[in-house]
Parts: sequence; C-alpha cells; structure tokens
Amino acid sequence: MTVSGNVQWPPEAPVWRFAWQMVDGDTEAIAFYDLYFKDRLVMHKASLPMIRVQYDGPAGPYKDQLSTFNMPGTVNVYEGSPNPAFRFLVVESYHEIGHYRLTNRWIFRNDGIILPQLLSAGLQAPYNHRHHVYWRFDFDVVGASNNLALEHLPVGTDWGWGPGWLPYTVEAQAAHSPRSTYAVLNKGNPFGHLMGYMIAPGPFDGAADAFGRIDAAVMAYHGPEDLRGRLGSPYDDQLATQVNGENIDGADVVLWWCAHLVHNASEGGDEVHICGPILQPFGYP
Repeated sequence: MTVSGNVQWPPEAPVWRFAWQMVDGDTEAIAFYDLYFKDRLVMHKASLPMIRVQYDGPAGPYKDQLSTFNMPGTVNVYEGSPNPAFRFLVVESYHEIGHYRLTNRWIFRNDGIILPQLLSAGLQAPYNHRHHVYWRFDFDVVGASNNLALEHLPVGTDWGWGPGWLPYTVEAQAAHSPRSTYAVLNKGNPFGHLMGYMIAPGPFDGAADAFGRIDAAVMAYHGPEDLRGRLGSPYDDQLATQVNGENIDGADVVLWWCAHLVHNASEGGDEVHICGPILQPFGYP
C-alpha cells in the first residue's frame, strides 16, 4: 500500500511546495520529495530511514523502521497558527512497535524553518536505553549541483566562509561534544548572495557513543545508495559503507543527522521523549 499527498501551503499564498509518500516495503516513514521554500529548491528528499535502540541490560539491540504496517491510523496533516504572523504546517504519522509508541512529526514553518521530530514513549525492557534516530537530507539548494557542506567549529580560523566554518571537501563522518551546527549552501551564489540551510542540534539530540558513533555524515549523492529502510542493522548503521573519501566540494550533497535520545527506565513507559534537529534557512527571500 502507498500513502501519498501533495502540499502547497498556505493555500492562499504558498511558501512551501512538496510531495510526500509512505510506501510499504521501503519502511522509512514519510518521505518528502522536491521541497521548495518560496519557489526555490531546498531538498530533493528528506526522510527518517532508521532507528537503532541500545539497551544497558540484556535486551536488543533493535533496529526499528516506520511504515504503514505499524501505523494504526492515517497520516495527519494540519495547520497551527499561534498568531497571524506565525503559522506552521504539520505532517505526522503515529506508529506502534512492540511497546514503543512513536510519532514521526515534521513541522514546516512559514519562516522556512523545518523541524523533523521523533516523539517516543513506551518501555520495551526495564533498562535504560537510547534511541539512535537517523534522518537523511538530500539537499539540492537551488539545484543539485554546486552544493557545499560545512561544520561550525569553536575556533576563530576562517577557511573562507566565516570564522569557524570548516568546509567539507570530501565525504566524512563526525561526532563532537558538544554537538556541532552544520550548513549546506549553494556556493555558486545564483542570486548574488549565499543561500542555504543551517542544521543545528535540538535540545535533546544527545551525544554519540560507542554504539551510535556519529552525529552527522556528509556524502555525495548516488541513487543506489538511497537504500531507504534497508540500510543498517541493529548492530551497525552501515553509513561507513557509503563514506569513501569522494569529493563533495560543489557536488550534490547528502547530510545524515543522528540524534541520541535517552530514556531512563525509572521514568516508566508513559513519559514522552522528543528529539530532532532545527533546519533554518539563510539567504532565501
């Protein structure tokens, strides 16, 4: 079964345009395609293909995948507006996997900010554990070519993009404590100025460990590498199989983001935990 939809929002004067789809067998929850903010391309695809769960006690590890097979209801699309100047659109699905109750929520704000979120409740085993949540962002900032990924480091060095902004010239995985902010931009300045998105850690995105070893990975886009929910296992995210030092300076860039969501068993199964990055535009009109 395939569930899909097309969005132009707000309907009276759209600032967001994209398509979304959930397909059984691909098991990557809701995948968004060809996302445009104010008629300028942001991403070819955005999705949440993989969740790996690591227990401190004799349980797991597990790899969870979201699909219509574990979704008791429908995909919900609704709008919020705390005041006339601030509006947002939500696309979300609810899933039950064993004792886990998971909401895959994507918030698109009228100022261009995107908030991908995973909300998690339920306790599969009576031990502290961490949900390692992997989002995949196939950026096409004003097109697939000429994109560049950068990481902001706590240093004053200027590599040509402002103090602390280190450009990634080749594919890489990274983990830092505290977590870093990343950016993907179009280095060709097609509108006479830099344009792109910053990807910043949410307040509960946690830190990498020996099991969930990365916070982010940047790589060149290759269609066959988009394995959807088939990538990874309970023991290994397998992202290293796609990071081989290929040039990504001015390429079609994919950025993976991994949040490490802590759930202490003493909190029980009713406490709802949330994680996810903050994607914020710069240079868009």
